[in-house]
Amino acid sequence: MGTKIDLNIENETSQKVDPDKIKSAIDSVLKEKNLEGEFEVDVKIVSIQEIHTLNREYREIDKPTDVLSFPIYEKVDVTTSRPVLLGDIVLCPEMAEVDIYELIKHSTLHLLGYHHDGD
Repeated sequence: MGTKIDLNIENETSQKVDPDKIKSAIDSVLKEKNLEGEFEVDVKIVSIQEIHTLNREYREIDKPTDVLSFPIYEKVDVTTSRPVLLGDIVLCPEMAEVDIYELIKHSTLHLLGYHHDGD
């Protein structure tokens, strides 16, 4: 069957991102978790000010961060024949201390329902 990723990118910054590398990062996580099918992910690239606002609004943490994940589902159902909307990834390259494509992988895990220890 394989995996198809419908990727929507909204870049509000001058930072260049490679859509193929973003797809590859997401695909590597899906393969690692043995997930096949059609998936949709929205990625928004934002400024420090925007991610600060979102972090304060949604996590009640009054400081900027590198990436936020907004999953649609608590647990992803891959038994459907329709595309599975995983959720949104909001990324701030200016805050990234690691490769932004690694942040995409990390965020994809959150979209799939995986959390940090203690979350």
